[in-house]
Amino acid sequence: MDTGFFQFGDCLLDRDARELRRAGELLVLPPKVFDCLVYLIAHRDRAIGRDELIAAVWGRADVTDTLLGQTVLKARRAVGDSGNDQNAIRTVPRFGYRWIADVQCVPPPAVGTATSTAADQTPAPAPTAAAPAAGATVPQAPTIPSPRPQHGQRPSWRVPAVAAVLLLGIVVLWGVLAPTPRSDDPAPERPAQAKVMQPAGTDIIAVLPAQTDTDPDGSWLRLGLMDLVATRLRSGGLAVVPSDNVIHLARSGMHPQEAAHAVRQASGATRLVLPSVRRAGDTWVVRLELQDVAGAPLEVQSQAAEAAAAGREATDVLLGRLGKTAAASVVELSASEILQRAEAALLTDDLDQARRLLESAPPELRNTPALRLRLAQIDFRAGRLAEAMQRLGPLLAETPAETDPVLRARIQIAIGAVAVRQDAPVRALAAFDEAVRLLEIRQEPAALGQAYTGRAAALAESRRLDEASADFSRARIVLELAGDALALARVEANEGVLDNLRNRPAEALPILERAAQRFEQFGALNELSTVQSNQIDALLALLRPVEALAISDRAWSLLGRLENPLARRSMRLQRARTLMAIGRLTEARALLDGILHDPDLKQEASMAGRTLLAAALLEAAEDRLPAAAAYAQRAATDEAPVNYDRERAQAWLLWIRVLRAERRTEEADAQTSVLAAWAARADNPAANVFAGLALAEQAAQATTGAAANAAYEQVLLGADRLGVPMLVAEAVTAYGNHLIGQDDLERASAVVGQVARWADADFDCALVLVRLYRALGQHDAWQGALTRARSLSGERALPDILATPPGAGVADAGRKLFF
Repeated sequence: MDTGFFQFGDCLLDRDARELRRAGELLVLPPKVFDCLVYLIAHRDRAIGRDELIAAVWGRADVTDTLLGQTVLKARRAVGDSGNDQNAIRTVPRFGYRWIADVQCVPPPAVGTATSTAADQTPAPAPTAAAPAAGATVPQAPTIPSPRPQHGQRPSWRVPAVAAVLLLGIVVLWGVLAPTPRSDDPAPERPAQAKVMQPAGTDIIAVLPAQTDTDPDGSWLRLGLMDLVATRLRSGGLAVVPSDNVIHLARSGMHPQEAAHAVRQASGATRLVLPSVRRAGDTWVVRLELQDVAGAPLEVQSQAAEAAAAGREATDVLLGRLGKTAAASVVELSASEILQRAEAALLTDDLDQARRLLESAPPELRNTPALRLRLAQIDFRAGRLAEAMQRLGPLLAETPAETDPVLRARIQIAIGAVAVRQDAPVRALAAFDEAVRLLEIRQEPAALGQAYTGRAAALAESRRLDEASADFSRARIVLELAGDALALARVEANEGVLDNLRNRPAEALPILERAAQRFEQFGALNELSTVQSNQIDALLALLRPVEALAISDRAWSLLGRLENPLARRSMRLQRARTLMAIGRLTEARALLDGILHDPDLKQEASMAGRTLLAAALLEAAEDRLPAAAAYAQRAATDEAPVNYDRERAQAWLLWIRVLRAERRTEEADAQTSVLAAWAARADNPAANVFAGLALAEQAAQATTGAAANAAYEQVLLGADRLGVPMLVAEAVTAYGNHLIGQDDLERASAVVGQVARWADADFDCALVLVRLYRALGQHDAWQGALTRARSLSGERALPDILATPPGAGVADAGRKLFF
């Protein structure tokens, strides 16, 4: 079990507190040195390349070997190692480094012991502002073999990365429409020029779930009262941890002290409110205890005929003791209690119970804007997008900005979230733009953070990645003000997604790993599952399918606990892609068949397109060319968002290859021209690699010699510039097979040698080496490469010709095409 505490020698490393103790003494380490240690320890099962370590620690590629060497030297010295005595960090010549010391993952030291670290005690939070006064969401799989018997060649068809958009469509928007902090009335306007929120203080308060009596009618109060108190405190100008953060951390059944420690450690809260509620005859008694690390506890109590009323009154008394005043409420008490009951259900993802509560309210309450908006949000979270929009449209029309700007902004946030899920980024941008305009001049940091985050998702869907990155940065600032650690983790996860979209999987991976750890800490399963999908994308793009399978295995265990249908579909698709990457084609087919027969798939164009592409690759792997062509044609021509360009180009290339295999040369040439023209307009570097391969293969069929080689060289140059192993391997295997077929073995050796470093993990890279060594007549090298390829093949059969030893009198004719 990963506790975050790692013991090696006389050292204890606390990952979350970012502390290293040696012989009981706390060492002060530069941040990059600590990050270097953590990454090497976390991946101690293998050697880490210099480029990977640089990307993980610095988040960029332009770091010199000198700086890396100095950082590793400092890390060695910190743990009692050196360049000569490599007992912890070993240098791997011409590659990188590996952690070799024995490591034990140990439980946290007991609270209050002399050796406890800062993470075991109540943490001193970083300066975090309170909310303002009025306020308050492959390698791709080794590809599939082509018909192989005659020619001994196999197309390098790799399953593309798909989950980047999925995370933007789930993690961002699940957060946007999760239960969110509310204010009881519209926030007062601030001067138009005042765009930066002023913090009200540095303390953050967390309200824990309420302790309740055994009355079944009051069971909803455990979470409902918690959220009511948090909302009321927030309306008095205090920074309060959002309720969804708390419920993820203080899980049911936890001892109160354990829950308090977990919430403090993860959220940075300096003060805790512990509510309790009980019946006393015909009244409800609510007691609030404020625990402050800097002073004695403060207790207040109130009673009333209704539990919600007692909770509100007790909170108002507590605010008064703190020198604050709650905002005036415009929500009737009966409506407030219904909302709190529904909120309690939502906090445990009981969407059906929340819907029943709201729909059973009297008509005059059910028609209030607050309840109607909550019903739309429940529809969204249940995947009922059309129903959500049917509720939101009329509600927006009835809510002008002049009378209730904050409510209108929240409605627009919900509309934007639905639009992103419906692959309608233009409509989403319009909604989020208005929400940002309405909230920028008001003290609503939580809602503004949601608006920025949602707008970033829509911008990323439109491939306006720099603008998306800027909005995520803005979201970070305001969510810090709101004290929303879970939303901040979502933002960080999506920054990793942007790196995936920018074809930077090596930089994305460590960011996604940190986000996954954070979501595990919160128990945020939907967010965790989609981050794991993106980790799979990054690992497949880096040609590390075995590691991708390990992530997939962990994610697969969560499937039965996910309620969101899109999250379940995306997990199944990622599982299928990962299985294809290691050659488990039968299991992959079963998963893809299930997704393709899901009637709701048509609602999500990008998901549908990616599933069709995976199905096309699988059909081609089993030599079912007509079915492969049908799927590929649909994946290439169906409507889909801009962020689908890379997959569209790959599907188009596959379709063209099938046409050439079936001797439909004129159709193949025509589609190649259309693909090339489209790719030039799309301006997507990864799409250009696939379009360039289509042009090169056309030239290879029509001519021999310089023209085809020049076309392949151009593609390889573009792939090298991107530096993504999957794309480099696509170009190398295609070009290398062409050169071997032309008997240009000297040039083929130089080209194919570029993928030798990935041949231990990637089937296609291993296969092209088998073919090269056979053509060169190198028997021992051929035998070793053949053994390696067979070990990676799974259910993928090697072409018979490649299993024939060199010099056995069977020539590898080496056609110019891939079939």
